[in-house]
Amino acid sequence: MKTISFFSKTLALAAIVSLGTVISCTEDNLALQQEAADVAEDAITDYFFEDADDMANLVLAIDNGSYEGDRIASSRTIQIQGDSRICNGVTITVTINEGSTNENPSGIITIDFGAGCEDILGNVRKGKIIITFSGKKFLPGSTVETTFAEYSINGIQLSGVRTLTNIAASNVEAPKFQIELVEGLAIWPDATTATREHCLVRTWERGQNPTQDKMVVDQCGDAEVAASGTNRRGRAYTMTILEPLVYKRGCPIAVEGVKQFVDVATGKVVTVDYGDGNCDRIITISVDGNSRSVNVGRRG
Repeated sequence: MKTISFFSKTLALAAIVSLGTVISCTEDNLALQQEAADVAEDAITDYFFEDADDMANLVLAIDNGSYEGDRIASSRTIQIQGDSRICNGVTITVTINEGSTNENPSGIITIDFGAGCEDILGNVRKGKIIITFSGKKFLPGSTVETTFAEYSINGIQLSGVRTLTNIAASNVEAPKFQIELVEGLAIWPDATTATREHCLVRTWERGQNPTQDKMVVDQCGDAEVAASGTNRRGRAYTMTILEPLVYKRGCPIAVEGVKQFVDVATGKVVTVDYGDGNCDRIITISVDGNSRSVNVGRRG
């Protein structure tokens, strides 16, 4: 059975390839161009973590023997079919905890990409994604924690702890998850770094068929900001979600929603508008009353 991955195309994100308008090189326009580059780097960091999270959920969804509570074996390997990111040579190992029960299953899943795995889009992954799960899938209170061991994508190494908690009031309403990233770090091949922490709430709105599913992302209700961190220039920022971000299956970036970035040192505000529902890579960036459309391309 072919598995459609929600974020399987997001790894094409990286840097800005083209700009929607041609403007004279004034200081304001140069500043806007730099802000656009910073926003693209945030998209890279954000989606690389989202991609890892999606692979964790994909494995858990397919390996019902571990996460639904059926204690098949204490340790085994599984295979994933139909996902372009899981290429030949990738090893997926499931280890069930000794205290795991049908009512409260728990264990660890390791996705090992070894020394290098190139998917059909040309993205190269190395190292391991480690998934620690507790509780039955889609039941309130279940958790999935994702960590990394020498894991990288296209030479960009990731670290940090990403915890997904089911916060739905019941198992009959739309699945809702709180997603916390702590000590998130991305290291580029030139040794520059970007840090990130966030608290988000993701609601899974199911359509009549999986291709019509939507993911709606907002910031945690008690949080003043959705995310904070530093970019590769060492500038500290905060990010707030002004309008919920909407993701459609198969689209490389959000198709709706508005983010606002604030430079901590200067107070400069950068607004990013993802559009009105079209499945494309175009965003609109606004700084100090100036706006430009940006086509987010493949590499950073």
